[in-house]
Amino acid sequence: MMSQTMTLTVLAVFGMTAFITGAVHRYASNLERFLAARRSVGMFTGALSVAATWIWAPALFLAAQKAYEQGIAGLMWFTLPNVGCLILFAFLAVRIRRFFPRGYTFPQYIASRFDIKTHAVYVFTFLSLQICSLGVQLIAGAAMLNAMSGVPSIFGVIILAVIFTSYSLVDGLASSIRTDLLQMFFIGAGMIILIPFAVFKGGGIQNLTAGLGGVSGEFSSPFNAHAAYSFGITVTIGLMSGPIGDQQHWQRAFAFQESMVFKGYILGAMIFAIVPLSMSLLGFTAAGNPQAAPLVYQGIISAQQTGPEVIRTLLPPWAMFVFMVMILSGLSSTGDSALCAGSSLAAIDIYRRYIKPDASDQEILKITRIAILVISITAAAISLIPGITILGLFLFYGTLRSSTLMPTILILYKKNIPAWGIFWGIVVAVIIGLPLYLTGEILGNIHLKVGANIGIILISFLLPVLSINLNKKGVLNEMSKLPE
Repeated sequence: MMSQTMTLTVLAVFGMTAFITGAVHRYASNLERFLAARRSVGMFTGALSVAATWIWAPALFLAAQKAYEQGIAGLMWFTLPNVGCLILFAFLAVRIRRFFPRGYTFPQYIASRFDIKTHAVYVFTFLSLQICSLGVQLIAGAAMLNAMSGVPSIFGVIILAVIFTSYSLVDGLASSIRTDLLQMFFIGAGMIILIPFAVFKGGGIQNLTAGLGGVSGEFSSPFNAHAAYSFGITVTIGLMSGPIGDQQHWQRAFAFQESMVFKGYILGAMIFAIVPLSMSLLGFTAAGNPQAAPLVYQGIISAQQTGPEVIRTLLPPWAMFVFMVMILSGLSSTGDSALCAGSSLAAIDIYRRYIKPDASDQEILKITRIAILVISITAAAISLIPGITILGLFLFYGTLRSSTLMPTILILYKKNIPAWGIFWGIVVAVIIGLPLYLTGEILGNIHLKVGANIGIILISFLLPVLSINLNKKGVLNEMSKLPE
């Protein structure tokens, strides 16, 4: 346990450093800068921002956990979809910049092609995701601070929300991208300092290689069927949907220099891959040497704590401070991105689209800052609901973004999709898939969870495809004109 005084000191220093980095440059006075960083982000800066945005805090835990539980197989199924989804998104980012070069949000592009209902369902799924994503960061961060030092959860939530919001209000997406560079530095430096030290103290390469099959020794093959079914299918669907159903990445796609967007996302995927591959070494060390993480091995604490438990057990007390800064960096990189992305949806897709279409850019800029405050307060309030869990929020917004995966790809590659096919594909997938997945999670039924995930993808793909074929044949052609 760390003292609360030291923990709050680390928080204060981290928050001040992030604020200075994000806000010292200038106070954004135009919408193009606040929402799209003047569309001038270069390849390397953008790649680091992409990687940082995709490193949400639990990812720093899960790589070690899956390496501990399911060895090489677990690591492969965690890493490949995480990297693959960014590579897939690189192709989609190129297309959105070609079709809609001056856009701010993906739902804004939907509004330019489809009707109000289709636009509304995209706005609902995308905005809900941003609020829930920020809530997850606040819950995870508050839980970490409470576990490490006893800081009450309500204080943890409020402090983290203030940190994320403070610099986001000043310069919007440009602030987020600048702080992403700082956060990647902290994460990278932390891994360089902690991981080789922990592996050495845990018995070196010998114990690490002994743990490649996981704690049970059964998962030394990356093609283990049990790992693929129990973890791989579900996580692959969820992760491949991640950037595509998330305005955080569409916003970055619009912020890149157009010629750099593809290269930036490919490089960002490669940079991101370093993180789970490095953190997994802690899990392999724990699997090969039970004394490296005794509380996890004895079942006293969850396997999700494998990484920090190895650090706590093997390294001096200062190492936990370094690890805490790494986690704060992961929280911040996603938290501030959620605020910027959510505010763009509120200002562009709600206020300008439905409330005041003739609003000036300066008025929209003001609304954007108000939206950041409202989203921050809403997410904080949600995260303080008694009994609310990371899992509950994650399952909700994970299902929402999975339902938009196939429709979004079809929209960018097909010109003749009727609006009703997209609308009902998403709605039916959510209505059927979410209850089934939640039921499977509650009952611990892996078959139900896998079936629900596959069902969401199939429904959201087949209904749009069906609508295209019916439209070509002239059957139910009028269904493409939903009443507004």
